[in-house]
Amino acid sequence: MKIVFHPEILEQQRYSCDCCGRGCRRFLVPVEPNERDSIEQLQSWREKLQVGDLFVKHRAAGPARYGLAKHADGRCVFLGDDNLCLIHKLHGLKAKPVACQLYPFVFTPFAGELRVGLRFDCPVICRNEGQQLAVYKNELNRLEKQIVPASAKEIEPPAISPGQKVSPQRFDAINEMLLKIVNSDALPLIQRLHWLRKFLNHLILVKWQNVTDEDFPELLSMLQGGLLAELQNSEPQHIRIAGKSRKLLGQFFFLLCHPTTIITSKKEGLITTLQKRFDKLAIMKQLAQITGPLPKLQAHWPDADMSDLEESFGAWPADVEKMLTRYLTCRIAGLNYCGPNFYNYSMVEGARSLLLAIVTIGWVMRIEATKAGRDTIECADAETAVLTIDGNLGYASALATGPARLRLSYLTDYLENLLNWYCA
Repeated sequence: MKIVFHPEILEQQRYSCDCCGRGCRRFLVPVEPNERDSIEQLQSWREKLQVGDLFVKHRAAGPARYGLAKHADGRCVFLGDDNLCLIHKLHGLKAKPVACQLYPFVFTPFAGELRVGLRFDCPVICRNEGQQLAVYKNELNRLEKQIVPASAKEIEPPAISPGQKVSPQRFDAINEMLLKIVNSDALPLIQRLHWLRKFLNHLILVKWQNVTDEDFPELLSMLQGGLLAELQNSEPQHIRIAGKSRKLLGQFFFLLCHPTTIITSKKEGLITTLQKRFDKLAIMKQLAQITGPLPKLQAHWPDADMSDLEESFGAWPADVEKMLTRYLTCRIAGLNYCGPNFYNYSMVEGARSLLLAIVTIGWVMRIEATKAGRDTIECADAETAVLTIDGNLGYASALATGPARLRLSYLTDYLENLLNWYCA
């Protein structure tokens, strides 16, 4: 399949690995049976590493069922003291699991192509440092031949909304309009988010099967232009979030902000498992409140009262808007927000989840600013907030469940207020 980088991604994003080891500490790397065999045959790892297990069986590994084992602190057993992968260091890049080789790139099949996206749980991606992405095309072509089945060519485009299917050409054109809205210089980011929100609302109302090929581009243009004029003549309303919507938002905060590290290969007893579940429920309950101590969902979060995070931290500066625009651009342009790589969400469901992710980022940025003793937002806060949530957005299995979709559906009705309250 043809590897395709969207021009906007190539224009806006850079990357070169700086061997920070963050991914090797935070994620459970899935390994297929043939990969486990190959790694075992390289050398006597258990003696060299002085570990009992090289692999761990865990549901977080997905269909592969097994992942690379970890030390008690979350570090992969193959990560050396110099922050380098021992498999890579001793036997070369191709000896590593393909999940390690591909990271932080993401493949999404679309209309016989592979669209390339990026994971923003990589610090270098967040900071936008390094080489132009085109230099990785040959390596990505090699990985495509190794890991993408021929059947991927037959995968149909996601629905626009549940039950509303369109051709690949129309889906691509609508997706381009989302990108155009996100990257417009006609409005500040908060108004572009509302523009995107309103555009998604209108997409649901259109009966696409009744739109002719001649009328299709004109309809998109009318929707986009009409909503822009509407936003330019409107004033945002800042309404405090409370009640059921705040409770469900707190649950969404938990799902996106909880740590992703699998820290042990040891089986836990029933009592330990139940205690962890009770602890998670207690944290989720606290996150649903607007007062009381901020729970330490992330170990570095400061001692703060939830009420302090409900006050405005001022308008986002230009570099924060630029960073978050790049984040949304890479998600949308790489199609890494809907379809097979995103819980099989429709375009509208996936794009709305991105808007809720931005709401979460706005909230987490306030936490980061509070930790630094500031009442204003800086770009470093945005980078840390995106790092915090991106490892779960599209990867946390809890977001694929029926209750998660119902939560998303309910919060959709409050998106206008949520964006105004946490992102402005």
